[in-house]
Amino acid sequence: MTKLLVAVGVALLAMPGVQAAVSSAQPPDVPTQANAMAMGEHLPTTLADWSRGAQLFEGIGTFHRRVSTRSRVAQRYFDQGMRFLWAFNHDESTRSFARALEIDPSCAMCAWGVALTIGPNYNLPMLAEARAKIAFATTLRSQRLAGSATKVEQALISALRLRYPNAQPLDPATAIPVLTAYAAAMG
Repeated sequence: MTKLLVAVGVALLAMPGVQAAVSSAQPPDVPTQANAMAMGEHLPTTLADWSRGAQLFEGIGTFHRRVSTRSRVAQRYFDQGMRFLWAFNHDESTRSFARALEIDPSCAMCAWGVALTIGPNYNLPMLAEARAKIAFATTLRSQRLAGSATKVEQALISALRLRYPNAQPLDPATAIPVLTAYAAAMG
């Protein structure tokens, strides 16, 4: 069965109309990490860069988790950031959280969201220097803002400090003890 599916796929790609459609496919307006690197573009290196291009999307779910913000728009971006996180679109999630934090600079959970999503994940097992700096800075920012957060939010923020103990890059080998400590704190 697998050989048949591969044969069909190869046959489809050999067709002139399919080749034209595949080769003319346009990348999304907001590049993901893979698209940005493939197109020779650089990833955002500041919180403002991450926020740039953020927009509210319709039809991506209804998840809502009330966080400590007075801004309805920041809350919408926070909820969208969580939806993108669960859809494994970490960069778009980071963009949403960064926009929420830009809208409400006092939102501890918006800073938490940036730090959480910009870090290593199973699609991106390394934490490059630019990401490490933003992750650490937004972790510290979320801690500074945590006084106005709920107890649950404070606990999530406290655990995040173990995920980013400093602004140093991580690779899969150095990340294991850090992520193990973070997982234990989340337990």
